[in-house]
Amino acid sequence: MSNQTDAANQGTNLSATRQRSPLVGEDFPDEAYAVIATILKQQQNFDLASYKSVNMKRRLAAYLRSCGCTDPLHYSAELADRAEEQKQLIAAMGIHVSHFFRNPSTFLALKSRILPEVLRMSRRQNSKLRIWSVGCALGEEPYSVALLLKDMVQKGDQFAIVGTDLSPDALKRAKNGCYPVDRLKEVPPAMLEKYFSAQAQLYQINEEIRQLVQFFRHDIISEEIIYRADVILCRNLLIYFSRDKQQQVLKLLAGALSPGGYLVLGRAETLAPDCRNLFFCVDPAERIYRRTVDL
Repeated sequence: MSNQTDAANQGTNLSATRQRSPLVGEDFPDEAYAVIATILKQQQNFDLASYKSVNMKRRLAAYLRSCGCTDPLHYSAELADRAEEQKQLIAAMGIHVSHFFRNPSTFLALKSRILPEVLRMSRRQNSKLRIWSVGCALGEEPYSVALLLKDMVQKGDQFAIVGTDLSPDALKRAKNGCYPVDRLKEVPPAMLEKYFSAQAQLYQINEEIRQLVQFFRHDIISEEIIYRADVILCRNLLIYFSRDKQQQVLKLLAGALSPGGYLVLGRAETLAPDCRNLFFCVDPAERIYRRTVDL
């Protein structure tokens, strides 16, 4: 009898331990996820269904842990009446992991081949070179391009760099241009000294570089294309979307590119099968594609 009681107590303790364990994505209830998705769609026009649920559940779980919330069902039940919390939740689920010159070999390809070619093209056509960073997070990617172009342009060259993101908070921080040192590990020392200044525990990119990049809020899933470009960087964003949404985004980006313009994806991303007629690959290792002339 004592052994049975001990076993029962042990089972109870194990159950309590599981209940006290931190919430993780795999444990996020489908019911709560569906309620949250409906609220965000109806009240914030944010389509959670466009993203892979496994990724979004992890982000939701991480956000609730950071808030000290252990009951997703209770959280979802109260969310409908909390508009500011909805906005904070959307911002928290944003993808803001980046640093300057992320994947250096990709930026080497841009510096050595892609940017010189599009600069020559813009000079021949006497037109402005336009570059768009989609899902620019805190701005490291478009600023990295600006740093490359700063040392490549000649007198009379015209260029514009635009960074877009879903999160207003991320864009505000991008415009300020302050970064911890770990975001700058790939910046060459001479460039760091020339274009950055120390601000307490952060480094701020100089105003002359900040002025080269414009930032706008834009949802690539639900809003019309706002920009036409010669080079589009959309790196490490498609992996979070469902296959249907990947195809939708790629078709939109093809339409936003000038004929013969370049699309740069993340190293882990590939073209959706239905979009392979829109581009041809010019650098398979770096996932750099060129738009076909005729769509």
